[in-house]
Amino acid sequence: MNNKDMIQFVDGTFDSLYGHKVIDIKEKYIKTELTIKSDHHQPMGLVHGGVYSSMAEAAISYGANFSQEGVWVGVNNNTDFIKSSQQGKLVCEAEPIKMGKRSQLWEAKIYNGENICAISKVRLSNLNA
Repeated sequence: MNNKDMIQFVDGTFDSLYGHKVIDIKEKYIKTELTIKSDHHQPMGLVHGGVYSSMAEAAISYGANFSQEGVWVGVNNNTDFIKSSQQGKLVCEAEPIKMGKRSQLWEAKIYNGENICAISKVRLSNLNA
């Protein structure tokens, strides 16, 4: 698949399984969303931290592959959880901090309405380098 052809997460992948969708993608920017369902909750009724981490990792991976030639994969994901969510829609916006030939560093911010819920930094490596 050509990087420029990526406009939605591939059917049959983890992202389609949990309802994660691409809203906007362009060079050096991606926006995704997820409508919260009870399946996204941990036992205490809050969105599981893995949902935020997964959203960031997927969005950033797509953004990196869309923005630069190569096959870019996440090698480190650091997610800080700021405010919990129970319902509504999570929106992830991500942009690169640094784009090199062998590695990239991106930051994603995940919101529920006006509330920032999580911030992730994901380092990616170019498998073709």
